Amino acid sequence: MNPIKFKGILRDIQKQYTPGFNISDFLKKRLNLDDKKAELLSSRISKLVDFNVIHTLNKTEEFRKDKEIPAKKEHKFNIYSLDSLSGLEFEEFLKWLFCELGYKVELTKSTADSGVDLVLTKDKIKIAVQAKRYNRNTKISNSVVLKTHGGMGVYKCDKSMIVTTSFFTRQAIADAKKLEIDLWDRDYLSFIIDKVDNLADNVAPKFEFPHYKTSLCSSLKNLGNSGNFSLKYKKNGKFDIYRHGINHPILSFRSNSSQVNHLSFRIKNHDSIPEYGSNSWTIISSDRGSIYGPEGNSAYSQVINYLKEFI
Repeated sequence: MNPIKFKGILRDIQKQYTPGFNISDFLKKRLNLDDKKAELLSSRISKLVDFNVIHTLNKTEEFRKDKEIPAKKEHKFNIYSLDSLSGLEFEEFLKWLFCELGYKVELTKSTADSGVDLVLTKDKIKIAVQAKRYNRNTKISNSVVLKTHGGMGVYKCDKSMIVTTSFFTRQAIADAKKLEIDLWDRDYLSFIIDKVDNLADNVAPKFEFPHYKTSLCSSLKNLGNSGNFSLKYKKNGKFDIYRHGINHPILSFRSNSSQVNHLSFRIKNHDSIPEYGSNSWTIISSDRGSIYGPEGNSAYSQVINYLKEFI
């Protein structure tokens, strides 16, 4: 049987197909075939078309289908700009984002310039991703598109995409369309991040901050184990607390033994501020052995109220 003659059947199978769909049973009922003929035809169709791949690509395509973004929409994700991230930090951010979208994510080696920075896997489909953390006024050229397409073969991927904090030239868009490469520009990336944030707002359990523990110093250090913040030791008893996706520390403190003798909030009105000086936001300070500011649980409560802005 010529495949062209059952094109309508292939279309119907594609519309109804989900993992586990029994093509043989469908053909048996649709064409009134006996078991043997239905199984034979099912085998022939399966060799012609991999409906698992089509189903997964359709699911992945939902990201592009959603590109009906209002021209003047102000995205929710506009407080802490990705512009402050380095290229490697942007890749780490995308790793988090795609994990939230249900992908298994692998970062490629930073020393290998193959045009692929991340490899996504979902339902046996592999997608090569090139991340470009560019200035918003620097457009991505078609040479990047061609390089990404070549890198797709290096990692044996089925698809490829480019994600950027900038935009693409007309030629890059045209070449990407021919090569079937997904392009996520600055606006669309912001749109996807908003979708992930909204989904988290609707389905994720409310984050509970760790309770005050023994001392202010131990409680602040414990925040680094909460999964939402990371703690970095600097030197001489100094620590910075970071929030994922924000390049600048959001809180800094210094301790002498187990006592906090300096604590500063590092972001104010959406801008980073210094740890010390007239423009700092200091909660606890010390001078000549004396410590000024709230103590213990009282100080920790102020810290929690401040950190809630970042959750």
